[in-house]
Amino acid sequence: MKTGFIGYGSMGKMIINGLLESKVICQDNIIISTRTMSKLNYLKEKYPKIEITSNKLTLARKCSTIFIFVNTGEVKNILEEINDYLIKDVHIVHICAGLPIKTMEQAFNGKISRIIPSLTSEVNEGISLMVHNDKVSEIEKNKLEYLFNNISQVKVTSEEDIGMATDLTSCAPAFIAFILMQMSHSGANKSGISTIDAEEMMIKTFYGTAKLLHEKEIGFEELIARVATPGGITAEGIKSLENDLPPAFNNLYKMTSNKRENLKKELDKQYGV
Repeated sequence: MKTGFIGYGSMGKMIINGLLESKVICQDNIIISTRTMSKLNYLKEKYPKIEITSNKLTLARKCSTIFIFVNTGEVKNILEEINDYLIKDVHIVHICAGLPIKTMEQAFNGKISRIIPSLTSEVNEGISLMVHNDKVSEIEKNKLEYLFNNISQVKVTSEEDIGMATDLTSCAPAFIAFILMQMSHSGANKSGISTIDAEEMMIKTFYGTAKLLHEKEIGFEELIARVATPGGITAEGIKSLENDLPPAFNNLYKMTSNKRENLKKELDKQYGV
């Protein structure tokens, strides 16, 4: 049986291309279905053995594992469309951050895995979060983890913790980029340094800091202690951050949690929970 992918948006494209480039999945074992077939022209030229179709039912009849890469609000309609054509024991995988497995089970009473990818997988880095329902076998879990470990590092989590874990992984590149942008722009505004130079300084410094933390296995507190010597300029800056940042992050997590809860309520209505 083949592996099917429904949707070829930004995240779907990144994941499919990453899996193909890492050669953990064979091109002749893939079927991709998308409404805009022209999106797949380049991919088809590069990987001519891939099967592409605009008919999701064709895909459903041939695939033992189906990845759904569409917007959260479209998942239920797709499941209802393909349900009567799915093969026995099919494994459905989706990447919608706001769609809990228990909600999705109202529309599909089978094997479901939920993966929250990160944009950092585009450079084979970062974390892919993963959670499964109790119908997914250990073999299927291992297969899925093997695939995504080739474009990221897989962390299996619980449904209860996946929201906060999403903030710390999938959402974090945007949060980090915003913080770095604000820090560099504030520095430029208070000096003769250009915005371009300030951004370059921040990016290079952030990259080096992340490399130190990761490759040298230095913890956050150790790194801070090595830079912020007592009575020094950096230590004075840390005092300001200690006062200002905790409330800001508490509010950030409150806002994202409220958004997830509101989205869950909307989806529960849609799925008849």
